[in-house]
Amino acid sequence: MFTSIKSKVILFYMVVLFVTLSLLGIFLYFSLSKIVYHSLDSSLLSRAKAIATLISTDRDETEFNFSDDVMWEYNSPKSNNFFQIRRFNGTTLEKAASLGNLELPFSAGEIGIAFKTILLGKKPVRLVNFPVPGERDPQNPATLNKQGIIVQCAVNMQDRLYLLKSYGIVLSSSVIFIIVISAAGGFLIAKKALTPIREISEKIDGISESNLSGRVSTESVPKELTVLASSFNRTFDRLEKAFTRQRQFAANASHELRTPLSVILSQSEILLRKERSAREYQNALSIISGAATIMSEIVQKLLALARLSTDTVELTPEAINLGELVRDSARLLRPLAEQKGVSIHMPSVAEAKIIGDRTALLELFSNLIENAIKYNVPGGKIDISFIGEAGYIVTEIRDTGIGIPAADLDKVFDRFYRAGKSHLKDRGGIGLGLSICREIVKLQGGRMQIESIEGEGTRVSVHLKADEHVG
Repeated sequence: MFTSIKSKVILFYMVVLFVTLSLLGIFLYFSLSKIVYHSLDSSLLSRAKAIATLISTDRDETEFNFSDDVMWEYNSPKSNNFFQIRRFNGTTLEKAASLGNLELPFSAGEIGIAFKTILLGKKPVRLVNFPVPGERDPQNPATLNKQGIIVQCAVNMQDRLYLLKSYGIVLSSSVIFIIVISAAGGFLIAKKALTPIREISEKIDGISESNLSGRVSTESVPKELTVLASSFNRTFDRLEKAFTRQRQFAANASHELRTPLSVILSQSEILLRKERSAREYQNALSIISGAATIMSEIVQKLLALARLSTDTVELTPEAINLGELVRDSARLLRPLAEQKGVSIHMPSVAEAKIIGDRTALLELFSNLIENAIKYNVPGGKIDISFIGEAGYIVTEIRDTGIGIPAADLDKVFDRFYRAGKSHLKDRGGIGLGLSICREIVKLQGGRMQIESIEGEGTRVSVHLKADEHVG
């Protein structure tokens, strides 16, 4: 029932308000009750003392000096004021006419001032017992108990009890009324407070794959929800960029595969139109083989990227001498470098130990060195060096090649992107190598940077975590 935030807020608000008002009402009720009883008790005690001043005792004789001015409020049977005078042993000496045949209760031995609430003829009355000691006989101290008297004064308190009862009803009704009004107000406040959340939800529902440009306005939401709205906006920014890259990737993949597919289809159609000579078949099949090779390379690299981009890729970490691994990569590519007239310089280094997957790292540095050869100039050179830096080993690969335009540096890791495509077609490549390199470095817990000046060369820096157990 109370599963929504609005219901929980209102319920909590009502419970707290009910407990608070109930405690306040109880405090006020008992405070008024204390005031009422204190007022009655003070009045009764004053009456008892006044009556006691009109009584004189002389050994076994007791005289009452009551005048009509004093007794008028006790003489009527309908009066609400009563008094009764007794001995300490309970013997009644005098009582008010207002008592009629009734008597105020008394227990022998009660010789202290005591206040009670009793029923007198089914009417609630407040009673005080006021002791008046007699004169003590020096020769017989026990005469005090015989000669002492108890003045009992009482007053009908039905109207006071009715006042307290009415006050309690008013308090209870007020608490219920305030809770009802507060619940209605709390509902409106909660509804008003949750309206921005509903608006944010509606805005988010309107954002889809075909409409990722929508954002939640941070100006129209309360201050407390600004962080939430900003978080949603950042999330959708990342999603929009991811979808944009995905669409661009699909478009680039389609474009890259379209050309070799067109070549294969066109050559196949030409061969099938009529009989051809052996040389013509050989030339056509050679063209088809080249196109298929390109397609195979694209598909393999796409599969590699897909594998590296998932969280389930399995790596086999082991202790690796980074210097030896890079040297092995350079050795594999030395024939290509000699063919292009490019020299590779790699000084002897002390052991540079890291923990990583040997196969993935071999592919990483092979791709980077191949790029340095492929985009170099005839007679150019490649310098490979290692630097220790705050828990990392930085491998730098510098070349003296054609460089990368400044406008393209932030795009070189995009899939199928090739800087300066118009004049680099003869150098091959499909624009996936650096994307694969970046994914490999990320999986190894490192980072990669590229700096380049067009016409002068490029420097690639690969930061990999050093083996903490070395040294």
